[in-house]
Amino acid sequence: MSTLPRRLHSPAQAIAAAHEIAEAIAALAADPLLNRELPRRQAQLLSDSGITAIGVPAALGGLGASVETIVETVRIISRADGGVGQLLQIHNVMLRGVLSGYPDEVRDGVVSDVLAGKRLGNALAEVGGKNKFALKTRVERRADGKLILNGSKFYSTGAYLAEWISLTAASDDGGAGVLLQRDTPGLTLVDDWDAFGQNNSVSGTVIFDNIELDERYLLRRQGPMKRTGLTFPQILHAAIDTGIAAGALQAGIDYLNQHARPWVESEVERASDEPHIIRQIGEYAVALRAAESLLRDAARTFDAHEREPDNKALEDELILSVATARAHADGASLKISSDIFSLLGASSSLSKWNLDRFWRNARVHTTHDPIRWRLHHVGNYYLNGIDPGEYTAILNAKQKAGASR
Repeated sequence: MSTLPRRLHSPAQAIAAAHEIAEAIAALAADPLLNRELPRRQAQLLSDSGITAIGVPAALGGLGASVETIVETVRIISRADGGVGQLLQIHNVMLRGVLSGYPDEVRDGVVSDVLAGKRLGNALAEVGGKNKFALKTRVERRADGKLILNGSKFYSTGAYLAEWISLTAASDDGGAGVLLQRDTPGLTLVDDWDAFGQNNSVSGTVIFDNIELDERYLLRRQGPMKRTGLTFPQILHAAIDTGIAAGALQAGIDYLNQHARPWVESEVERASDEPHIIRQIGEYAVALRAAESLLRDAARTFDAHEREPDNKALEDELILSVATARAHADGASLKISSDIFSLLGASSSLSKWNLDRFWRNARVHTTHDPIRWRLHHVGNYYLNGIDPGEYTAILNAKQKAGASR
C-alpha cells in the first residue's frame, strides 16, 4: 500500500528534507556497482520527501516555494548526485511551464499527481538536425480533424521515470507544447542514455508514433517568449554544477583524512597536515564559496524580479547574475572534481573509490549549454551596451520566420 509524500510547510522544512535524503542518495552514488542502474530508489526518495511538490503554489495545495528555496534543494541533491539533481531540476522546470500555460483543468490534474509524488520529465531536444531547435517532431491535423503527433526526442531528462512528459513540436501553425501521460498509446520511453557521466539523469530517447492528442494538452505558443524565459532552467543548471563542486570537495577531504598518505618530503604525519595540500584545499574552497554566493545572489535577484516583473533594470540584472553564477559554477565543478586527484595520490584513482563520478558528472553536465555564450552576452552588455539576453531571441526569430513549421 503506497503512502502519500511528506507535506512540507516551510522553506526550512524543504531544506531539511533535501539534506535528509541527500545522505541516502550520496551513499548510493558512492557505490560503483550502482553506476549503471536506473535511479528508481533515488527518484522515489525525491518524491517521498515532498521536495518535488514545493513548487506548487500554496493556493493549489503546495508550499509555493521561492526560487531561492527551489535552487537550494537542487544544489543539495546535486551535491549527493548530479544526475539525481538534474531529475529534480527538470521536474521543477516542467512544472513551472504547466502552471503558467495550460488550462486550469489540465494544470489541476498534473498538480494533483505532483502532490501525490509523481514527477515530470522533458522531451525537448532532438538529434540529427542543424541545431537543437530544428524540430522534426510534428503535430499535424488528420483528415478526420484529429491532431496526430509523430517524431522522437533525445536528451529527454527524467522522462523514463516520470509520470508526465512535456515536449515541444513543430506544426503548420508554429511551435507547440504538448503534455503526455506516460501510458499514452503510441508513446515509447527508451532507456538508452549511455554517457560517461550524469547517468542518473536518464536522458534517453522518447518516441511518438501516431499519437492522437487531446487538444486540451496542446499549447500553442502565444507571442514571443519572455527575454528571461530560460533563466529558470539556467539557474537550476548552475545549482547542479555548484552542488557537484561541493560534493567533489567533500569527497576529496574525506579521502585525505581517511586514506591518503603524506608525501615523503613533507615530514608530516598526515596528508592533511601537508602545507601545500592545505593551501590547495583553501583555493578549492574559495572557488566553491564564490560559486555558492553567486548562486544565492542570483536566486534572490530572481525572486525580486518576480515581485517586479516589469522592472527592466531588474530583468537585466537577473540575466547577468544567472550568467555569472553559471560561469563560476561551471569552472568550480570542473576544476575541483578533476584537479583534486593531484592531492589524493594514485590510489584514489582505483575504481572502488568511485571518486571520478564527480568529474564525469561535471564534464557531461557542463556541456549542456555553452558558457562561452553566457560570457558573450555579459561581455556585449559591458562593452557595447547591448541588452543581455539568452537564446530566447533566436527562438523568437525562428518562430517569426516560420522556421519551426
